[in-house]
Amino acid sequence: MYILFIVLSVGISLSIYLFKKEIVTSILSIVFLASLVFTSSYAYFNINKTDNIFFKYDSLGVLLSIVLSILSITTFYFSRNYLKKFENNPRNVSIYYSALIMLITAILTIYFSNNIAILWASIEITSLFVSSLVFFERSKVALEATWKYLFVSSIGIALAFAGILLLSIYASNDGVTDLSFDTLITVVGNIDTLWLKISILLIIAGFSVKLSVFPLYAVSVDAKTIAPSPINALLSTVLVNAGFVAIFRTFTVVAHTEILSWTQNVFYIVGLFSMFIASIQLLRVKRLKRAFAFSTMEHMSIVLIGLAVGGIGYYAVILHIILHSFVKAGLFYQIYQIHSIFKSKWIENFSGYFKINTLAGITLLVGFISVTAIPPSGLFVSEFLIFKALFLGQKYFIAIVALIFLTIIMYILGKIFLTVLFGNVPDEIQTSKPNYLENFIQLSFFCLVMYLGINQPSFFIDLINNAISILN
Repeated sequence: MYILFIVLSVGISLSIYLFKKEIVTSILSIVFLASLVFTSSYAYFNINKTDNIFFKYDSLGVLLSIVLSILSITTFYFSRNYLKKFENNPRNVSIYYSALIMLITAILTIYFSNNIAILWASIEITSLFVSSLVFFERSKVALEATWKYLFVSSIGIALAFAGILLLSIYASNDGVTDLSFDTLITVVGNIDTLWLKISILLIIAGFSVKLSVFPLYAVSVDAKTIAPSPINALLSTVLVNAGFVAIFRTFTVVAHTEILSWTQNVFYIVGLFSMFIASIQLLRVKRLKRAFAFSTMEHMSIVLIGLAVGGIGYYAVILHIILHSFVKAGLFYQIYQIHSIFKSKWIENFSGYFKINTLAGITLLVGFISVTAIPPSGLFVSEFLIFKALFLGQKYFIAIVALIFLTIIMYILGKIFLTVLFGNVPDEIQTSKPNYLENFIQLSFFCLVMYLGINQPSFFIDLINNAISILN
């Protein structure tokens, strides 16, 4: 079944690239989105079933595929407005949609991969199509960001490959002929502890480029600073979630081995150091997109810390990445409206947004409350549960240091957002007519995050608990 979706997606992507006709692109985009929704629905109704030897519809993959389907639909909608200024260049538009479709397909493949080699290959594929989309506007800074992203991503993928190679070599000593996660979990206890630690360290370091955490976070931040805003809505959410899936599934392999405590300490170190870097770098940011990118880094740091502490932290981590996806997507959709009004990408030129476009200003204010985890944001609930797990686990030092960094980050983001919203209106800026549909979509995401924080549906809770059952 899933192979058919891949074949269909590749065919649609190639057709859009070759024909370069608006009507063809529109029809095929709808067909792709429909097939994406159908595949996610099929996975939900066939949960925990294996689709050939490479793919499995587990609860984590199903949850994230639902998020991917929703954000893909809205990203295609916002892309239409973004691409209006490129209507006289059908070649670039066809490349945009073609690459976007393949990126979404590769991400979904990561979610459903039950084989570490297939997961690795899919992550490598995402690097190629992300690079194409980052370079879309063909500017000098876009070229620099693209080459940096390709180069460092290749280094990360190579590191992860080395770690996977070590795992496969030692697993083959036990007669293992495949690299499915189910199989690796059963044999990993027989692998030499030192080599297992080296393997896991290489995999975590390699996949950090997708999760946007230390050590390979820099190119991810650069890419999100330069890429088109609708694409950033995916890079900062569903692609980051793909990096989480890679590290989560690796963690499940060692969760019941003697190196569990060591792996948790690695997560604590990476999480705290990433949070420290985000707090320092936010003091220097001059672009709003870059501030949002470091905000993503901060949230993924919290995710790693929650994954390390365990207990209720496992549940909170899955909840957090889902809620973060909707919040950050809404903010990146909104930033395109800001750029359109102020005709600039620099924070220093943004001021008085609330007076210029009141509806958009309200939307941005609600987004600020949501992303900084201020009640009633659902992210407050997930962060509260993670810190509760830290205190229950007597990880007082880690909790206090993390809270200090979060306070600094909240202060810096608050200063940026409040200046953008309530500063003096520049003389040359006129009042803007609100786009009701765009702001409605963004506000819907923020309200959904508030609702899921307070009242999670039973099926949603069951999916999360099923996803983390392998760790408990």
